[in-house]
Amino acid sequence: MTSEPSPRPASRREVRITRLFRAPRELVFKAWIDPDQVAAWWAPRGCEVPRETVEIEPHVGGRIHFSMVELDGAAVYRVRFEIVEISEPELLVLASDPEPEIGLLYAMITRAVFEAEGDGTRVTVTQGPHAGETQDGAAAGWLGCLDKLERLLTS
Repeated sequence: MTSEPSPRPASRREVRITRLFRAPRELVFKAWIDPDQVAAWWAPRGCEVPRETVEIEPHVGGRIHFSMVELDGAAVYRVRFEIVEISEPELLVLASDPEPEIGLLYAMITRAVFEAEGDGTRVTVTQGPHAGETQDGAAAGWLGCLDKLERLLTS
């Protein structure tokens, strides 16, 4: 993470997605910080995460790094998060630097809240700020990732 300030968008645009998983909160949270599980789910449709690219240090100041590779091999996207808050199994807050080469113009915060609900877990992911043109793509990407996470947790 760089310490240089990044420009702020005119209006704050966030992606917010909530999903109820049929799995205990501890298992759902672990899927976000376990390298083998991250490789299985944390990429949108049409992409995969090679296990050898996943590096996770699950503590404040640690990192979650991996690469998403398009299935046709046309592109590779680096994902670089710094963990700014972690409270297992309730909360994971990640910060990332701007990546203008892929359209991410602003430093971003990704916040995942894990709430026990009956026998399952409600996860709310909030990410932003997004430039208007990246907001829809980010929402679609998260939906695809969470679909994969649901399949992983129920397999």
